[in-house]
Amino acid sequence: MNSPIGPVPDGWQGIPLADVCHMVAGPSNSMIRPVETDGVPIEVVAPKHLLHGRIAERSAVLVTAEAAARLDRYRLDPGDLICVRTGDLGKQALAGPEHKGWVAGTACFRLRPKPTIDPRYLLNYLRHPAVRDWIARHASTATVPTLTLSTLRTLPVLVPPPEVQATIGEIMSALEDKAALHREIVDVTEQLRDSLLPLLLTNR
Repeated sequence: MNSPIGPVPDGWQGIPLADVCHMVAGPSNSMIRPVETDGVPIEVVAPKHLLHGRIAERSAVLVTAEAAARLDRYRLDPGDLICVRTGDLGKQALAGPEHKGWVAGTACFRLRPKPTIDPRYLLNYLRHPAVRDWIARHASTATVPTLTLSTLRTLPVLVPPPEVQATIGEIMSALEDKAALHREIVDVTEQLRDSLLPLLLTNR
C-alpha cells in the first residue's frame, strides 16, 4: 500500500488509519443539548477550538446527569487526536493532560492511537499537505465538506519504526512550540501598537 505522500520506505509500513487507532465520531447534537440550571458541566471541543495543532479553547455546556453518563465514550484522554469531520477538514489537534475528560464535539472525530503509534507523529502526518489533499478529495461537498468515519478509516498511513516516529514527533513539536511563541509575540506587539496609536495621535 502506497501512502498519500509517496512509496513506503524499507522498514516502514503503509496501513489504513483504522489499524493504527480507535476512531469515534462525535455525539449527535441531541446528546449534548444544554440545560439552563442544575446541569452537569462538560467541556466540549468544537472545530473552532482547534488551532495550529492544539486545542486553543473550549465551550462549557450544562447537560443532564443522564446525558453526561452517555457521553463517556466520547471523552478525551491525553494523547487523543481531534479531527474535524464537517467544515474545515484540515484542522486537527492533540489532547494534553489538561483536556482529560473533555468531550469531542458533534462535528469532530476522536482518534485514540494504539500504543505502537506516537500521537505527535500521527498528528503531523495528518497535517501533511498531501494527506490533507487526500481528505479533501474523499470528502462529500454537497453542501459543506463532510468526511464519513468509514472513509477516514481507509486513509493510508505511513508508519515508520517507533524511534523514527518519536524523532519526527519531537522535532515537529519543538518547531510548533517556537512558532507558538512567535505568534504570542506578534499578538502582544499588535495590542501594544493598537493601544499606543490613539495616544500618539492625541499628543498624550
